[in-house]
Amino acid sequence: MMRAWFPALVCAAALVATAAPAHADSYKIGVIHIERIMRDSAPAKSALARIEQEFKARDADIAAREQEVRTQTAQYDKEKSGLTDQQRAERERDLDMRTRDVQRLRQQFAEDLRARQFEELDKLKERLDQVLTRLAHDQNYDLILQDALWVGKGVDITDDVIKALGP
Repeated sequence: MMRAWFPALVCAAALVATAAPAHADSYKIGVIHIERIMRDSAPAKSALARIEQEFKARDADIAAREQEVRTQTAQYDKEKSGLTDQQRAERERDLDMRTRDVQRLRQQFAEDLRARQFEELDKLKERLDQVLTRLAHDQNYDLILQDALWVGKGVDITDDVIKALGP
């Protein structure tokens, strides 16, 4: 049902855009680049630093465990020719178990990191919405777009938004 209306809506928008060029000069339009805002704004940099600090010790611990398993595997590879079948089987089971444990820790770490990043992203988006609303009202913007294909310098307000986000 929605698909039937979409082409008509696109055609209507195109007609309005081409039929009213005389009024286009009276609109104030701004365009923002979300990727730059998420990379260059002070709140984004601050959030990244908090996340890095929060997960730094845990990542180092997992990396140490990964190195330990690699070292134990290399040691086993050197010694396995002198071991009995039973000793080889025990060592292989132990190494497999340790490897799975480390992989599980790394996977859980990645999931926790991703969840934390989404939390910070949601906070930043809320703040960005407030800043954009205030900016639109204060500077009388009729429309603010996000990530257009091509943007002229006259309508790119990304730097203004980054400044408005502040520290």
